[in-house]
Order: sequence, then C-alpha cells, then structure tokens
Amino acid sequence: MRRIILPVLFLTAAVVLTGCGAGGDAESTPTGPPVITATPLPAAKELADRYHKAGGAADVYSIRSAKDREGVLVLTVWTHRKTYYKNFDDVATGMASFLTREGVRLHQGYLLNLYGSDGTRLHSYDTTPVHNP
Repeated sequence: MRRIILPVLFLTAAVVLTGCGAGGDAESTPTGPPVITATPLPAAKELADRYHKAGGAADVYSIRSAKDREGVLVLTVWTHRKTYYKNFDDVATGMASFLTREGVRLHQGYLLNLYGSDGTRLHSYDTTPVHNP
C-alpha cells in the first residue's frame, strides 16, 4: 500500500505546484474578444493608402496580407473604428475587389480579420471553400 501512496502523493504535489490540473489552465481560457497588439508594417500602410485612393474605407490605415500553411490568403486589417461595420459584407467585397485589381489571387478564398483602434477584433470573415462549400 505504501508503494502506491508515495508515488500518488508526489504526482499530486507536482500537479499542484506546477498549476496543472484536469480542468485546464484558467489563464489560457479566453475571457474576452481577441486583441492584436502588433504594429502595422510600412508595406501594410502603403497598401492601405492605395486602398483609399481606389475608394476604399477611409478609416482603414493598414492592410497586411500573408499566406497560411495551406496557401490561403490571410488579411489583417487595422481600422480607426471602435465598433463593427454594420455593412461589413460591403467592406469585405470592396476589399476583395481592390486586392484582385492589385494582382492578389483569391481563387482559394481568404480569411479577413479586421481590428479596431484599440486592437479588438471587430470582424472575422472566412471565404475559403472549406467553410463555404
């Protein structure tokens, strides 16, 4: 009996001391909307400037595009807005049209994440075939 109690006691102590538990780590549980804190790159600001000149939303100040592991375009857009767009589909469609004119290929769809002035994600939009068959 003693052989079983000591290992169990040590394992329990290790779990308690490291903060691990069966219910997961409370600190990793999201408590609010996703927030982005990265500073937009100069190239992303230049793309937003071209977007404005093409008639895009004036409050957008940065557009970054990158591909994920599967080759799908991921757009990260920063705006001066503090609240969501009521007609976000129009914004997303206009941005896709602009990017197509810029030579960006959207044949696999794209993911669009739009962040407000405080870094809170206002919109997340997925046009990939996996999510839109």
